[in-house]
Parts: sequence; C-alpha cells; structure tokens
Amino acid sequence: MTFSTFQEIIQFAISKEKDAQTFYRSAASLSQYPGIAPLFLELAAEEEKHQKLLEDLPDPGTLPERSRTIPDLKISDYLMDLKFHKDMKYQEVMILAMKNEEKSLKFYRAWESKAEDPAHKKLFAFLADQEAEHKYRLESIYDEKILD
Repeated sequence: MTFSTFQEIIQFAISKEKDAQTFYRSAASLSQYPGIAPLFLELAAEEEKHQKLLEDLPDPGTLPERSRTIPDLKISDYLMDLKFHKDMKYQEVMILAMKNEEKSLKFYRAWESKAEDPAHKKLFAFLADQEAEHKYRLESIYDEKILD
C-alpha cells in the first residue's frame, strides 16, 4: 500500500483504529467468555482515543515523551493470523487480538522511521508506544492464562 500524502496515512490509520474498536467490541460480546469483556471494552475505548487523536492531530508538544521501554514478549510473532468468527475459543480471541496489536505497532513504527517532519515522527512514536502497551498487556495475559 502506498500513500501520497500525510493525510492519506492519517485516514488509513483512522480506519484501522475504527476496525480495532469494532473487533474489541465484537470480541467482548462473546458470551461464553464474560471475563474478557471488560478488558476488550477498555481496549476499544483506548482505540477510540487513538482515532480521536488522529482526527484532531494535536500539537506534538502536548504528547507525552517516551518514559520507558515497553517489553515485547514476542509471543504473537510466532502465531498464525486468524479471522474473527462468533464461535472463537478464548485462545483464538487472544491470538487475534495480539496479532492485531502487532500489526498496528509495526505500522506506526514504520511511519515513525519514514517520517521526516519531527511532529509526524513524534505522533507515530506515541501511537506505536500505545499499541506496544496493548500488545504487551495481551501477551502477558496469554502467557499467564494459556501458556502456563
């Protein structure tokens, strides 16, 4: 996929954030796994904040600086992509969530490295860090609940 303008990148990113919200809300509604609903609804709300951030494009000076390195358990790196369906098992839902966050993280990191404008770089770095936090959180739960 190629983009000609910064605005095209932003529109694509907004679309991906909307997709993430839809996924998390759908996954939260899987009645056979009520324990994951609060987590996925919280992640949907965070993705909604990302969408709003992209729509409003704040002054980069208002974005927080990186305060720490976010660990990467790399669990999703070794798992296969899945497609959402209403009969997914808990493990499958978690894998799909981790893979989605992995893809978002890679997208924002790639644009962070390609961006020449420091403001754009900072925006993409901030969003990448947000997705890295989500990925780490999901991988930690997966590690604890499924791999242990």
